[in-house]
Amino acid sequence: MLLLALPTRPEAAGAPADHLERVVILTRHGIRAAMSAPEELGRWTAEAWPTFAVPPGHLTAHGFQAASLFGAYYREHYRALGLLPAGDCAAAQVHANLPQRTVETGRALAEQLLPGCPARVDTVATKADPLFDPVPAGVTHLDPDLALAAVRGRIGDATAWTAAHADTVEALQRLLLNCAPVECRAQVQPGGRLAGRRLLTDVPSSLDRGQGEDWLRLQSPLATASGLTESLIMAYADGAPLDGLLGGRVNPDALNRAGAAHAADLDARLRTPYIARVGAGPLARHLADLLAGDGPAVTVLVGHDGTLLLLAGLLRLDWVLPGYQPDQVPPGSALVLERWRRADGQTVIRARFTAQSLDQLRALSPLTEAQPPLSTPVFIPGCSQAGPAMDCPVEQFRRVVEGATRDE
Repeated sequence: MLLLALPTRPEAAGAPADHLERVVILTRHGIRAAMSAPEELGRWTAEAWPTFAVPPGHLTAHGFQAASLFGAYYREHYRALGLLPAGDCAAAQVHANLPQRTVETGRALAEQLLPGCPARVDTVATKADPLFDPVPAGVTHLDPDLALAAVRGRIGDATAWTAAHADTVEALQRLLLNCAPVECRAQVQPGGRLAGRRLLTDVPSSLDRGQGEDWLRLQSPLATASGLTESLIMAYADGAPLDGLLGGRVNPDALNRAGAAHAADLDARLRTPYIARVGAGPLARHLADLLAGDGPAVTVLVGHDGTLLLLAGLLRLDWVLPGYQPDQVPPGSALVLERWRRADGQTVIRARFTAQSLDQLRALSPLTEAQPPLSTPVFIPGCSQAGPAMDCPVEQFRRVVEGATRDE
């Protein structure tokens, strides 16, 4: 398990050391309730679905506590590196997207980053935030025909794409219904043990032009599996009793395997370069401005898994953490961008992806330097240099962003 802080390059005794100047944390909201009602989710599972104590999509009380633990860790970690001095209420700024789950995650982080200060969370006064939802906000335009062509050029025919992931879909269906494919089909028939339940393998596959705020219409077993997997992850992380999660069949290993369907679906929808450029261009430019300018020592931006995946698609970022799928964005996870002034005078960005493990989330484990969150360095193509810290010069980062967002 890697520490959140990457070690600076070793210096000779008495020689000047690298100095941390600013930090930008782009984080997903914390643990939320499932987006669908338990009755709807239960159509796909052998057992009844667990319920949440908050409305669909809202941050849970457990999720608030988990975010608070991450906030306390950030505070102690960066205070030890010379940022966030006690009593300085201007040392950090938190800006969140408009939904309750992002605002409340921001509040949990603000309370811990700046204890004793007002827990201020900035939001926009308009119906859509240009940083997180630039198309509805009217600052970028998405051509649905071009979006369709861009995705089709990556995955081809939706039926063939689904077939390429057939093993993943069947494995999740086995977890949900506790039966092999042939047995499941017999048992969902009238009079069977699973009568009235639905099979993932029966979901049709299609890829069509989007309309309105729907950028794309991609229907497939993977899309359905994606929502079910995410809801299972949220329930497990929220501390739901294990015997109430598919009869005790849910554990971190099972969730990791099931997450492959979720990852494949979001990769097609969000990491396709044209969609990523339209969806993350304003955010990328804002990050470049924050990292090159002055202001609070720590800036936190609270968005969604899509926020991070769109940016990752735009800048070609990748990561893998133990217990998660490649490029997965767990609840409360973050892309951390630090601006360092090296001992040689060069100003560089060091990037990494960090998250609590599922068991850390579930148990509300305190995070310390001895028991840190998961973390891995992130390489920024076209900018990062060789070396453990993968230093990315600030000026080059801006050029990478400008190149990636050109013709947005």
